[in-house]
Amino acid sequence: MLTIHVVLESPLAPERVLQAAYDFSERRADIWPAVSVPRLSVHDRGDTWADVTEGTRAGPVVNWERCRYDWSQPGLVTAPVTDSNVYAYPASSWEIKATPTENGSQVEMTWMREFKPGPRGRLFGTLFRLVGKRLFTGYAKDVLTNLERIERGHEPHEPHVAAANPSTSWAANRLDRDDPSDSGVDEYGSTRSAVSRECQ
Repeated sequence: MLTIHVVLESPLAPERVLQAAYDFSERRADIWPAVSVPRLSVHDRGDTWADVTEGTRAGPVVNWERCRYDWSQPGLVTAPVTDSNVYAYPASSWEIKATPTENGSQVEMTWMREFKPGPRGRLFGTLFRLVGKRLFTGYAKDVLTNLERIERGHEPHEPHVAAANPSTSWAANRLDRDDPSDSGVDEYGSTRSAVSRECQ
C-alpha cells in the first residue's frame, strides 16, 4: 500500500477546515479542485456519516470511487473506499485531521492507496509512486487557499451533509478539466446528478 501524508498550516479554525471536508454544497468544487459535481452521487447519509460515489475525469478516462465518510470523531474526517474502478478496497482511504494552533490550525491530509490489478491500476499506481507526493502537496495547498479565500467572503454557516472525496483521481484536474457538456448515465452505472437543493 502507498501512503502520502501532507502537513500544512492554516489561519482557519480546525472546525472550519473539517466542515469543508463534508460540506458539499455548490461551493464544493470551488474548494476541492478535483471534485466533479456531475459525477457526485450521495447514496445515503446520517448526522455524522455519508455514503458517496465520486468520479473525476483523468485525461481520456474517468476514475470513480465510493467512500463512506465519517466525521464522528473530533478533529478527524475519514473516507475509506468501499468500491472503485481503480483503487483496491478496503485498503484504500483518505482522511483529514485538523488541530488548533496559536494562529489557526495544523492540517494533515493522508491518502492511503492500493491499486487494482490491470492497466488502469498499473498506470495510476505508477504515477502515484513517481509524482504523487508533489501533486498531492500542491493539491492540499490549493484546497486550503481556496477555502481561506471563500471564508473571507462569507459568514460562517453550518455545512449540509452530502459527500465527496478530494482524492477521487489525484491527477485528474492536473490532466484535464471536467467536460461541462458531459451528462447522463455515469461510468459506474447510475444516473449522475448535481448536489440537490435539499443537500445544500
